[in-house]
Parts: sequence; C-alpha cells; structure tokens
Amino acid sequence: MPGGQVARVSSHPVTGAIGEPVELRIPSIGVRSTLERLHLGGGGELRSPKDPARAGWFAGGVRPGRPGPAVVVGHVDSSSGPAVFTRLGTLGRGAAVHVADARGGRVTFRVEEVRSYAKAAFPAKEVYGATPDPQLRLITCGGGFDRATGHYNTNVVIYATLAH
Repeated sequence: MPGGQVARVSSHPVTGAIGEPVELRIPSIGVRSTLERLHLGGGGELRSPKDPARAGWFAGGVRPGRPGPAVVVGHVDSSSGPAVFTRLGTLGRGAAVHVADARGGRVTFRVEEVRSYAKAAFPAKEVYGATPDPQLRLITCGGGFDRATGHYNTNVVIYATLAH
C-alpha cells in the first residue's frame, strides 16, 4: 500500500462547488465503495484505508473534478481474502471510474494508463504532482508479496482523466 512507502504527498486543500467525494464506482471490475477520508502519516506517507473492503480518498489533496490529481487508494487483499482493489490492475484504457460527492454530484474519469512501480522507486512527483486538468490516481499494491516485510513489492497506479 502507499502507506508502506515514504513518499511525500503535497497537501493542497480545495474549495468550490465540488463536494467531498463519498463513493467510488468502477463498473468494469465490480467496485462500489464508500470512501474513507485518508491523511498523511508522521513521515509524510499517505495512510492506507482501515477497512480492506473500502477505498480511501486523500482528504488533504485535490477533490475529484478539480484541477490536479485526486488520489484514491485501496487494498488489493487482506488476511481474510480479496479486498476492494483486487482487480484494479486489470483495468483497461477507456474504463469508466465514477466518483460521487456529498452534494449529489458525480464526475466520471476514463482510464488512460495502468503502471506498476517498485515501491523503492515510486515516482511520487509523477503520481502526486500538479496537473493543469482534473485527473484521478487509483493506487493499490501489486507484484510479489514479501513475507519477511509483510508488504508487496510494487504499487499499481491507474492514471485517469476527466471524461468529456
């Protein structure tokens, strides 16, 4: 999970007509999840959702639909089995990702790319850095599981842009 790395995430609170995101839907892989509010840990790392069945939104960052990369993370599995983002790495280009907000609004994103990064070489600036248009980053673990550390070796990152 992103919480396992020490990658700084910039905190840029937003204001405006877009409400706080409360639900994520990815129909092509059967994801429908309420969103937990996530914050940074003491080392500047993005904390992971507490519940493996729920995705989480970086509440200190960009709201989905505003310019910049909104960040949503979720677990790939848990000790009891598959988790919310078990099939995230299978998303294809053009897949729809819907985010509903607390005001009843909804924004739709389209998947552009699926990438995997070694946790030791996670490109924080590329993933979390500012963008001029609304984008979405979905992040989970991937690759092999290291039993010694209790963590996966890679992160899977979905890059999505606002659908028009």
